[in-house]
Amino acid sequence: MLLKKKSTIISLVLTLILAAAAYYYFAIYNSVRDISLPATYKGFSTAQALFAGADLVVVGSPIKDFEDREVILKEHSRGIIEYIVTSTEINVEKVLKGPKEDAVNLKVIEPIGLRQTYRGKERIASDGYTALKKGSQYVIFLGNNTFGQYSVINMQAGKFNFDGTDPDDLSGEESFNKQRIFTELTTDFSQELK
Repeated sequence: MLLKKKSTIISLVLTLILAAAAYYYFAIYNSVRDISLPATYKGFSTAQALFAGADLVVVGSPIKDFEDREVILKEHSRGIIEYIVTSTEINVEKVLKGPKEDAVNLKVIEPIGLRQTYRGKERIASDGYTALKKGSQYVIFLGNNTFGQYSVINMQAGKFNFDGTDPDDLSGEESFNKQRIFTELTTDFSQELK
């Protein structure tokens, strides 16, 4: 009788531990929190200025899902993030401006990254930037950074989803400005975008 009672208690304790571990793994560890950090950057308010300010302008789509891309993270010894970005491989369909040879095997730096913590995943973005979506077609305005890499310029208003498959593309504080630039792009650069 005493042995049966002990085994019942042990089974109950093990079940509670397993349930707590499963809850932590599925509800906390795999949860995603969005964090938007302020950024300083040169902004462009018109399509012509954005086009002139870009070193490379391409039409293309990401090859991998956001979660499968390379995250570049630099932290100080106390855990403070210096920067977090994502390197995104782009399947370039057309080069609108800049050297065509740079668009071969193009990797773009996006101002957003995903990191795992014990409290779950943190999707950290600069100024509300949303990541390029795999399978969606974009016009992407890029600048050549100090490391010789191309990065998205003008934050959220530096990439434009042209096939309507990315509902997050027009989100954020700059959505009105982005919509205006998008309208200018489709009007002023209609021949180049065909």
